[in-house]
Amino acid sequence: MTLPVRSVISPRPLRFAQPGLAYVWKQGAVAVAYYAAAQFSIAYATLPDAASTPVWFAGGIAVGAMLAYGVELWLGIFASILVLEFIFFKGWESTNSLMLAIAVTFIATLGKVIAAVWSDRLTQSRSPLDSPADVVRFILAAFLSHLPIGMLCAALVCNFGKAPWAAYRQIFITWWLSDAFGIVLVAPLLLAWSSTRSLDLFQFRNAIRQHWLEAAVMVVLVIGISEVALVDKYPVEYLLIPVIVWAAFRFRSPGATLVMVLLSLLAVISTAKGLGSFARSSMNESLLVLQSCIAAIALTTLLLCAVLYQNDQSKQALRDANHSLEDRVQQRTAELAQANAAIVDLNERLKQENLRMAAELDVVRQIQGLILPTPEELSAIQTLDVSALTDLTDEDSTDYFDVVETDGIVTLSVGIVGGRGLESGVLMLMVQTAVRTLAELRDRSSVRFLQTLNRTLYKNIERLSAQQQLTLAVLNYLNGSLSVSGQHEDLVVVRASGRVERVSMTELILPLGLEFDITAFTKRASVELQPGDGIVLYTSSLPSALDENGVMYSLDRLYRVVGQHWAQPASAVHRAVIQDVRQHMGQENVLDNLSLLVLKRRL
Repeated sequence: MTLPVRSVISPRPLRFAQPGLAYVWKQGAVAVAYYAAAQFSIAYATLPDAASTPVWFAGGIAVGAMLAYGVELWLGIFASILVLEFIFFKGWESTNSLMLAIAVTFIATLGKVIAAVWSDRLTQSRSPLDSPADVVRFILAAFLSHLPIGMLCAALVCNFGKAPWAAYRQIFITWWLSDAFGIVLVAPLLLAWSSTRSLDLFQFRNAIRQHWLEAAVMVVLVIGISEVALVDKYPVEYLLIPVIVWAAFRFRSPGATLVMVLLSLLAVISTAKGLGSFARSSMNESLLVLQSCIAAIALTTLLLCAVLYQNDQSKQALRDANHSLEDRVQQRTAELAQANAAIVDLNERLKQENLRMAAELDVVRQIQGLILPTPEELSAIQTLDVSALTDLTDEDSTDYFDVVETDGIVTLSVGIVGGRGLESGVLMLMVQTAVRTLAELRDRSSVRFLQTLNRTLYKNIERLSAQQQLTLAVLNYLNGSLSVSGQHEDLVVVRASGRVERVSMTELILPLGLEFDITAFTKRASVELQPGDGIVLYTSSLPSALDENGVMYSLDRLYRVVGQHWAQPASAVHRAVIQDVRQHMGQENVLDNLSLLVLKRRL
């Protein structure tokens, strides 16, 4: 059997509906119910002229209705109280009587609203029957909210001459306790039978269908024990407690509160007639003592119902969790199967991608090997001793260099093509072709050289929709004068004596291919080389090479090695640097994307 699920948080009573047929019907219903309960209660008034009665079930109807259906019902309650007070105090006889009726109406209505709102705030908008703590807060709100109300109303009736001031204490206590007892006894009945208690009502209806005989026996026992205790004056009122507990366990809060109200009505009627063990010399005292006893039983019953309600909620949540567990397992299994299939597919695509990248990298290596200058070309340069090395082992970028001699002008280009795969190789091939073409034009200006090269590359990169970037440095050498333009690592100038100088190239130009016109960004530097002087160009992987402890090779060490071996040919300097770098890194590490160019002016 699946029970209806009720929201943990019930609607706040502080809400105001738009006027309509349902709105009018609710206001009329609560007004009539309040008036009927008041007429029943006023029959037991001990001071009729002061409207003082020890029984006031109407207060429970007002607070219970506002907690269950909304505080907007205060309007119907106000109208009903106004009619009652007008009749009680005979408001048609004098202005004072009318003013008293209106004042008491406002104060009494305010007390009911305060009790409802305060209980709502203390229970955080849950039903006051949801937990034992909420039950206690509800009881406190009922008693404390009407303490000042009783004091004010008693003072009003005494001040307007409806009762002597000597009776103030009795009127105040009676007014206060009758309202509080009425709320404690009757309001839970309306809350238990409202739509907010769908779980309890569902169980109650099923219990009545399945255990109707028990319900009948329970009613008979309540009437029988009440008859014995309240009419025959045998002190067996305690026998009612097991019956009420039975009702709570079997029929939950709807059944228990119904039994409590039935018991209260029977007890009030019999006690008012002077019957039962609660009868005293004063009917006012008798009814207050009776209701205090019933209120204590009611408190215990409400606490028990709250515990049972929480237990039912936990059981229902557990049942729902068990019912949905298999579905969740199946769902998770299907999700895992989908995830596994996605992983398998991803692995397959990664394998294909790795194969493709490996093939592209191999093509790039072949392109690089085809376009780099050969040792024979380098040795044919009469004015310079040049030695160069490049090694492509990383697919994230491609090192490039070229050396071209045309009519005694030596053009060196060194750069890095950023990006992956075949596109980088194609761009490197474009650079090499453009550099060769521009070198044949015999223009010594490295600035114009780079500007023309940039425009060519910009158009090609735009056509290919590629994302690659290129840093490139162009050096033109003629008769000991070296013109430098472009962007690369710092240029190392080495004098014949082995002394090392640095020329920064990081701010000479932006990366190529980003802007069509780079005239405003192009700068130029010049270096004069005497016989025996030279330069060293390198890529960033060389000084950043790490040893087994994570220590970088560093530029200082590079300068020291170059200076120590500078008296030797360029190829010897080249080999000394590479050997020292590999010794620093150790045998297990691999130097990625190494490019090193050593150039010396021949003696």
